[in-house]
Parts: sequence; C-alpha cells; structure tokens
Amino acid sequence: MQTQRFTALRRRATPALMSAGKFIIISAVTYGPGGIAGWAVKSVARRPLRLLLAAALEPLLSKVFKRLSARFIRENDEKTAK
Repeated sequence: MQTQRFTALRRRATPALMSAGKFIIISAVTYGPGGIAGWAVKSVARRPLRLLLAAALEPLLSKVFKRLSARFIRENDEKTAK
C-alpha cells in the first residue's frame, strides 16, 4: 500500500521537478555570467585589468554556461550522435 502511494506521488512529481530544474538551469545560464563577471570586476583594483575583465569575461562565461547547460537540457526530439 505504501509503495503504491510513493510511486504515484513520484509519477506526479517528476514533471514538476523536471520543469523546476530546467528553470534553475536557464536562470543560471541567463544571469550567472553577468553576476560572476560583475563580482570579478568589482574585486579587481587595477583599472586596465578591470576594463579587460569587463570586456572579455562575460562573453566567455556565457559560452561556458551554455555548453554546460546543453548537457542537461535536451529537447524531446533532439537525438545524440552515435
């Protein structure tokens, strides 16, 4: 009896948890690079290095975050190459 309730609960909760996980990953990809780059720029004292970090760090971090998130979020019709 108890295992039937647990499996029913798990079956109903799985889509909601997957949606929440996707939301968290998408939010991290969207806002993470800017936040990390802002923190790095704020914590550096020398002005030339600050400008270099401001120009280069955010695009680099967004590429990294997108590649990492592509491993976790796949569309239903997307297939992996064999």
